[in-house]
Parts: sequence; structure tokens; C-alpha cells
Amino acid sequence: MRLASTSSNQITALCGGLGGARLALALGYLAAETTFITNVGDDWQVGEVLVCPDTDAVIYALAGLFDEDRGWGVRDDVFPGPRENEPPWFGLGVRDRQHHEFRHELLMGGSDLADATAIIVQRLGISARVIPVTCDLNSTSIDTSQGRLAFQEWLVRDRAQPQVTHVEWPGAAMAAPSRDVLTSIETSDVMVISSSSPVASIEPSLRVPGVREALIARKERGGRTVVISPIVSGHLPVGPRDTHRAHARETLMQAMGMTPDLAGIAEWVSPWASHVIIDPVDADSTKLLEHAGLKVSLAPILDQSIESRAELVAAVVSSTPRSA
Repeated sequence: MRLASTSSNQITALCGGLGGARLALALGYLAAETTFITNVGDDWQVGEVLVCPDTDAVIYALAGLFDEDRGWGVRDDVFPGPRENEPPWFGLGVRDRQHHEFRHELLMGGSDLADATAIIVQRLGISARVIPVTCDLNSTSIDTSQGRLAFQEWLVRDRAQPQVTHVEWPGAAMAAPSRDVLTSIETSDVMVISSSSPVASIEPSLRVPGVREALIARKERGGRTVVISPIVSGHLPVGPRDTHRAHARETLMQAMGMTPDLAGIAEWVSPWASHVIIDPVDADSTKLLEHAGLKVSLAPILDQSIESRAELVAAVVSSTPRSA
């Protein structure tokens, strides 16, 4: 199924994690008209190289390299094990490491993170723009029953098991949005928020000064900002990976005082979003979301077939919501 062209319609996507990669895969040929603004909250120094999981997930998806089965990294990569002075629990594949080493060379040569990302994108022949939300440090810190942990320590090393008491971004107040981030939010015809973990993958970007404010101003002007729900209440997680992700998402939402359901999503996004897409299995939540001032569309969120991806993108770019 091929969508009709959006003509002059330009799309800006705020994204991170698996949800960001899936959005990049779904957009397909429309990626040429899209600017992807990516989360840097879970960027992580591994030995000498900087790993940018959310930015790289989008890049790999756009380049046709993303490992959809694993949900991260490069497809068919080989994992020889960590090098000296690298954490034994954070594995880098050979091809993935080469990618990080090239970015390291660019950063050491004077490029900032946005410039380095643009060079990588161009080198891979990607037509979309990919912009880290900030070039400054904006790491997610997790306060737990075992002390303060970096996001990767809590999620990967400790499997999201330590009880979370607070989540914060100590560098956010001093961070500046990367070039073109605010302009892209302000001027795009469609703004879309990927179905990513609200606290881990989207909130870090909203904490960068100017980003949330730009979304609020966009809504006040009548701009279309579409949230693809990160929660599908009518489907239980399938397998260890999805169970782990769902547990981490719910734990972080609760630590931030958010209910891990569609009511919590509505309360979180209603100040700055105009539309929400929910999976058809959650159609009975339409009135709840409309009561929060959101226009609701139905489209498959978890199904990754070509047809379902096309239906999701049609709901993102359509000028009026599909009847729920």
C-alpha cells in the first residue's frame, strides 16, 4: 500500500528508542520530507566512544540496517565482547562500534553532535534530516533504592529492577536546543511524537529549554501535533523484550507521578498536543481522550506489517481524524 504524496507537507518527528525506529521505518519514502529530532537522554560513554542509542536507532532504520527482532543495533552484527575499560554488560557489535568510532573521530575533529550526525546521515545516503535535540549533556539520572544510577545502568545492567524514587535531567537547564530544532517544530505542517517511552525517550527532549514551549505555542496557533500512543491497553506484552520495556516504561511513569495508562498519556500530552493515535483495540478510550481536548484517530500501532505501517502514517499526515 502506497500513500499519496503529502506535496508540500513537511513532517517533524520527536522520537527515541524503538518507537522512533519504528516511526522511521513506517514513514518510508516520506522520510525525505521529515526531520527527526532525537533524544539524547540515554547517550552513554563506552570506553572512548559515545553511544547514542536513540539517534542511532533512527539512523539505522532509515538506512535499512536496524535489527527489528532485537529492537536495537545493526542487523546481523557480531558481538566479540567488551574491550578493556568497557562495562561487561553493555555489548557493542562490530558494525555498531565502527559507527561509534566514526562519530568519535568527527567529535574529536571539532564537530558538535548535530554536525557529526548530519555527516553520518549523508554518508549513509539518508534523505531525511536527523538532529539530536541538543548537543549539550542532557543525561537521564535515575534515583533508586540503590542510589543514583545512569539510565543505561538501571535499564540494561540492572534490568530496570531497582525501585525508582525520582527521575531528573541535571543538565537540562543549561542545555540549548540544536540548530533548526525549534524552527522545525514551529514551521512543519505536521508534528508527530513517536510511540516511545514518555519518560525515557520523550520527556528528556521536552526538558531542553524552548522545546516544550515551542510545542505549546504551536498548539495555540492551531498547528497539528500528533502523539502516537506509547500504550496499547488492549494488548499484553509478548515475550521477555516487550515485558521488560513495558515494566521500565510503567516504572518511570509512576516515578514521575503519571498513571501508566491512556488517562495518564492524555494528561501528559494535552497541554501541547492536538491529536492522538490509538490502536483500534483501545477504541473504547476515545471519549476519555476527547474529554482531554484531543482529537482521536485509530490506526495499528504494534503491528509492523507494510499495510499497518501505511495506515499509521496516513493517520499521522491526514488533515482530519479518522472516526473512532
